[in-house]
Amino acid sequence: MAEQPYKRPPITEAVIALSFGETIESRDLDKVDGDFGKLYPHRQDARNLNVEVLMPDRPDLGPGTAIRKDEFGHRRSSDDQTQIIILWPTTFVFSQQAPYPGWDDFFARFVRDWALWKKAVGYRKISRVGVRYINRIDIPITGDLTPYEEFLNLYPKIPNELGPVFAYGIQTQLPWPEIEGRITINSASIPSPLLNHASFIFDQDIYKESNISQTDDGLYKLLNEIHVKKNAVFEACITDRARELFNI
Repeated sequence: MAEQPYKRPPITEAVIALSFGETIESRDLDKVDGDFGKLYPHRQDARNLNVEVLMPDRPDLGPGTAIRKDEFGHRRSSDDQTQIIILWPTTFVFSQQAPYPGWDDFFARFVRDWALWKKAVGYRKISRVGVRYINRIDIPITGDLTPYEEFLNLYPKIPNELGPVFAYGIQTQLPWPEIEGRITINSASIPSPLLNHASFIFDQDIYKESNISQTDDGLYKLLNEIHVKKNAVFEACITDRARELFNI
């Protein structure tokens, strides 16, 4: 299949996320944040606050909360806000907002930024590689109900006696034995940002958490394999009517 088979690909965000086996010191994170300044001039501090709900032993006491982990990082973006990186103590997140330029451009940008990251931070063992693509499929409304099953091959199956479905949300998880990875797919109806349209999210996250190559060549090979698989999963889950929408 061609690199960019559609005139209007429905991708709203593409993400590559690498997690590391050790925490990066704040001074190293600050250094790489500064090094990315010319490429991503807009900067924000980021905070990831994880709150744990504590249930008391006595039923007359209400639940309490505690901060389980308070993580600080940096978020940088391009002038047009379409290219984003997020630097966490244990994770490097690399994102492309719509319009998606195609895998070749996206991957080339990652290779550039990964080299800059390593130069500033040094070697860190990669513990997880994930690639996520979020698609929004916008379908013109032609009646009281939008027949999503005419556009998607992945949808909930319910008994006919229960009547039509006005909204849905599903998740499925699949193994990918060839790379010892997994695929998580989420699909749901959402409020459409377009007038007289119904919108559906098709979100797939493909990741590997074991036996990850620590070389650049091995990492790039894995990312390209994930890209090919991502395309195959997407094509299997949409119909020809959906493809027509992407070429209007």
